[in-house]
Amino acid sequence: MAALRQKLGNVKSSSKLNRAKDGKRVIPCKGLFRDDKEKPFTAKWYETRRNIKKALSFYRELLDNKKTVNKLWQEHENGRNSGLKVHIRAAKVVVRTMGKWVNTSKQIGPISGTKIGDHFYWRGELSIVGLHHEFQRGIDYMKLINGKILATSIVDSGRYDNVDEICSDKLVYCGEGDNPSKDQTLVRGNLALKNNMDDKMPVRVIRKVNDDGSGDRGCNYKFVYDGLFCVTEYWKEKGKFGKEIYKFLLRKCEEGDM
Repeated sequence: MAALRQKLGNVKSSSKLNRAKDGKRVIPCKGLFRDDKEKPFTAKWYETRRNIKKALSFYRELLDNKKTVNKLWQEHENGRNSGLKVHIRAAKVVVRTMGKWVNTSKQIGPISGTKIGDHFYWRGELSIVGLHHEFQRGIDYMKLINGKILATSIVDSGRYDNVDEICSDKLVYCGEGDNPSKDQTLVRGNLALKNNMDDKMPVRVIRKVNDDGSGDRGCNYKFVYDGLFCVTEYWKEKGKFGKEIYKFLLRKCEEGDM
């Protein structure tokens, strides 16, 4: 667990929220994320980072190939995974099949070959590098030998107004629930985050941020890795649809937290 004990530093800024063209809340990227300069990079880390760059390059070339995209669209419409978008299918079906994935095992803490501030254009890329294995759910978790589940990472897309204080080391994250017309329950990802709090285990946080410069990739946002956070508190409250939802307070992990 030595790799978990690095001090990640603080972020301070007074920048305000922006909104993407689709109306979702996003965070200005400039000044929010730091380089992970304290991380003791090793030869293995650099080797993994080279593999990550190759995998992402390969993935993006696939999506730039119209013939491949058309084929994926056909599979998207007729296959049993018809709910997945084309770029997700490219990551799940093509890239994994060709052995281009990196960091395929779920784990707690930092991921080899990645550092704070790394950015990605689609959710599929997060899976390819091993930061967040869930293609659609915001909370990713793993099961231990004893049956307990722990959260490995969360993606703050701004969909549920998860941001509590902008450019701070604090985040209020809304729990998951498949049906907005029903109360959320303390199961799956919600239970995993609660267990992280009890066991004082960190969770990786990836934020969706506004990025006007990524238009060549077909979107005006990107996902940025913001480091390790600790779950310090959780509670239930009424959501905007009148149903009970869980909320989790996460703070940037400091050296003494683990």
